[in-house]
Amino acid sequence: MSFTDDLLKIASDQVGIKEQTGHNDGQSVFVFTGGRSEAWCAHFVVWCYRTAGKPIPGDVVPSVKKANPLASVSFLESIFKDHEWHYREPKVGDVVFFKTRGASDRGPGRHTGIVERVEGTVIHTIEGNLSDSVRRTKHKLDDPRITGFGRMP
Repeated sequence: MSFTDDLLKIASDQVGIKEQTGHNDGQSVFVFTGGRSEAWCAHFVVWCYRTAGKPIPGDVVPSVKKANPLASVSFLESIFKDHEWHYREPKVGDVVFFKTRGASDRGPGRHTGIVERVEGTVIHTIEGNLSDSVRRTKHKLDDPRITGFGRMP
């Protein structure tokens, strides 16, 4: 299997995982966050890449006492931009970046996920911390919230 196949299998196997109380918590979520109760969409993406054998530069395995700087979606996106791995057109396995959070958290912020497939003008994604769980969803490519796609060589 290719890296992308492995990545999507790993991400897909997590679909349905939910927070315990709706506050970025629970043993299933702590697998991604290292036990930290914090927003975890980027933790999910970074964990999937790490588990598939291609850690994103700057990745730190988080723990209660040690944060992963890539847990910040803005910082994660900056890594892809700094390496010139940031694109406007998606491919399967890309990291997708949004300028607002998912539907379960309407505050200002950022959100991210993994592109599972591209069908014409629609991307299908797997996202962590979407309505407090790992879910599949879809977005139109002209969605103004999409800021780009990250793709490592």
